[in-house]
Amino acid sequence: MLAADPSEELANVPVDFDPWARNRVAEKSVRREDFWDRMGDAYISLLTAALVFAYAAGLALAFFDQMRGDPESGVVRFGLGVVPGASAASALVMLGMLGALALVSKLGPTAVDRAQGFWWLGLPVKRTGFLSRLLRQRLVSTFFFGAFLWLPIGYGSVLGGVVEGSALGVWLGAATLGLLFVMLSLLAAWAQTREAGGNFRAVLNLAMLAVLLAYLLDVLLRSTGTGNLAAFWALLPATLPALAQAGAWWVPVVLALLCLGGFAALAGQLQRIPSRELIARGAASEHAGAALALMDDKALGSAYDGAGAREGKREEAKRERTRVRGADSFARMLPAHWVRGPYTALVRAELLVLLRTGATWRGLLAGWGVPAAGVFAVQGGHPLVLAMLVLVGAVLAARAASKAAVQAANVPSLEAIIPLGRSGVRQTHALVAALLLVRWGIGLAAFLSWAVGADPAGTTVLLGLGLLTGFGLAAGAVRMAFRPALDWGSVMLMAAMGKATGPLIQHFTYGYEVMVVSAIALVAGLLLDPVPLGLLGLGVVVAVIAWSVGTSNTNRSNAHRALQSQRSRPILRDGP
Repeated sequence: MLAADPSEELANVPVDFDPWARNRVAEKSVRREDFWDRMGDAYISLLTAALVFAYAAGLALAFFDQMRGDPESGVVRFGLGVVPGASAASALVMLGMLGALALVSKLGPTAVDRAQGFWWLGLPVKRTGFLSRLLRQRLVSTFFFGAFLWLPIGYGSVLGGVVEGSALGVWLGAATLGLLFVMLSLLAAWAQTREAGGNFRAVLNLAMLAVLLAYLLDVLLRSTGTGNLAAFWALLPATLPALAQAGAWWVPVVLALLCLGGFAALAGQLQRIPSRELIARGAASEHAGAALALMDDKALGSAYDGAGAREGKREEAKRERTRVRGADSFARMLPAHWVRGPYTALVRAELLVLLRTGATWRGLLAGWGVPAAGVFAVQGGHPLVLAMLVLVGAVLAARAASKAAVQAANVPSLEAIIPLGRSGVRQTHALVAALLLVRWGIGLAAFLSWAVGADPAGTTVLLGLGLLTGFGLAAGAVRMAFRPALDWGSVMLMAAMGKATGPLIQHFTYGYEVMVVSAIALVAGLLLDPVPLGLLGLGVVVAVIAWSVGTSNTNRSNAHRALQSQRSRPILRDGP
């Protein structure tokens, strides 16, 4: 046997051993034993998806059935709804796709959990096969998620008579949207291989801004009669699902070939993704997955906001400039010498958090932009459509104004530190949110009163309703921020007796019900002509009730009461 040269250095070259595939072989016997357990889980998942689809399709059918009426019979004054429904839908779907791409980019799509990262990534083995399998699993899940999103929309639009199509066309449209989501995920994975995740998300933000500006330009061109951007909206990839639903079977075929080719070209480059990127995206994905498993949308929002928070040279440079100057523009607007006690200190601290958070400004602008975009669309003047857009905008604005309260709710000891009491602290949170939402509500009411052509008296009433809506939304935002954790022990006990549905719905809508009820008076004022003065009295009553409910620290929910009683129960110690 020839002896190895001791002077020759051992090159730490990755080998072709695939530990993940080796584990799959070892787990086959275990998976055979758990076959019926997996079948039961699959049955429950399919049944849940079928129930969700049935409800979503029914709502979509009712929505599109209401829209079959004359577009000129809407509440928006003549001449404002100039953008056709197809162009508005293309812009909406495009924004949704870009938002989904931003979400996918923050959560991966190529990611590993902490155990995989610290065990497998430290070995001198090639990662290509390991990472390609993980990416393929995520791409398959993404495809089914995108396809499922289109099914209720497609069936509702066809059965409602809004567009022509068939059952096969709906499935083609669903496959097209699922494949588009896969292509978006491949783009995000390509950005990971170039270590350009932050720049990629910055480009996505610019793309969303470009779509919004194009919509505004289309409104101006159509209003002045100088042209339109119909060709631009028709060329966007957002129109492909509708095109496939109309019978263009070749669209999903071409997209499938592009996805297969893109995955084959990208699989060999996954080795270039740094380990820290894989572990960071895996941690964000685990956080989001746990939030979904616990059915907690507040935790899901925190997972999305926290994903990638450490990266970004722009943010680091901004913090360094603030440190050198001693304060930023917002701190100079709210100087520290104004603080006269714990109350003003909490107000100043929360206002600075809200003003410095970009998500706050984006949420408030989205709360304005959603109703405004509907006003300028042909079908946006329909009473049902306008009411839904106003409610969606109100929820978006309220969630944006709750960012500081959510952070405070994640630190329960804060209420004990501040000498204001639990009720006083929550009222302070609501007051800070109201400082933003009252202005938001007045601005939205002013725009909508102009859009519906209200007279001076009606405009005054609507402005008052906008002010009151801001207070109610602030209370709902605080209620949502301090939503108690779900007591799964009580839920399982109630499920055994067939009484878990009500408490679960109450948990999911905790805080949102106050937001929706707070905006009802404003919506009613937009739909009534003339606007009755009595709506102001109704708005005052609703705002007072919403404020008392949203800032209350008592809990009467069956799904939370047992957990609260356990926390308040004194601890019994053994011995004397």
